[in-house]
Amino acid sequence: MSMIVIDNQTVHYEVFGRGRPVLFLHGWMGSWRYWYPTIEQVEKKYRAYSFDFWGFGESRRKSTTESISNYSRQVIRFLDALGIDKVMLVGHSMGGMVALKTALDAPTRIAKVVTVGAPIVGDSLSWFLKLTYYRPIANTFANAPWLRRFLFRHFLGETSDPAVQEILDDSLKSSAVTLQRSIASMLHTDLRPEIGRLAVPALIVHGGRDEIVNPNQADLFHHVPPAQVVVMPKSRHFPFLDEPDQFNTLLLGFLGHDSSSSFRSSFRQPAINASFPAHNSAID
Repeated sequence: MSMIVIDNQTVHYEVFGRGRPVLFLHGWMGSWRYWYPTIEQVEKKYRAYSFDFWGFGESRRKSTTESISNYSRQVIRFLDALGIDKVMLVGHSMGGMVALKTALDAPTRIAKVVTVGAPIVGDSLSWFLKLTYYRPIANTFANAPWLRRFLFRHFLGETSDPAVQEILDDSLKSSAVTLQRSIASMLHTDLRPEIGRLAVPALIVHGGRDEIVNPNQADLFHHVPPAQVVVMPKSRHFPFLDEPDQFNTLLLGFLGHDSSSSFRSSFRQPAINASFPAHNSAID
């Protein structure tokens, strides 16, 4: 376990492997830990970093309000603190929204961006997450550890990670304030007016059976040239746990691809899912 102080607040992070830097960002109620099975594959070729957002996992929040913009700043401040000039970002769910926001606002610091099950507009979140926008419900949820563990375990789906209890334990560490403020920020975030100026290569992945973020978010990238969208029809909200082999092949193919040419041209894509725009691919 490594700790660093950023803006007088403690940030917990982990680092593995050697090579070009890749930074993994977790989602709401999660921590860096659920990315570990993916990081085990990525660290063979890259230097993989992952940290806990302020208020989640082992990262403490003292003065920063939980928001997509502040978490995006946390990414840049983390890179500054570790002397990383440019990074490839991989974000899941809330972390995917943060990753995309960072790529839009600081394109000179982001080499590539990958979002997995990420809401582009807050209204795409499930009704359950929207309920935690209300403080009394957030308080009730935060004070019911059994419910948090049960729901997070359900959304994780099938995972081969033997340390799943560590993931569930981390899901209990965020306060009601953190849960409510971070959901509120997502609900009030709409990146649709901004994605047209995306200037870095992007891989947008969604699970076709996602119950947390509506997979129709993939449609929003129809006219965004730097973005390649892949829908994994058998996956839910955690494609990297539901179908790890397929996801890891896709991720490593994108990270290792020469960004000066088309990702599609060198990475074999299965048949296109007719329910999505023609540039979107579906992994069967």
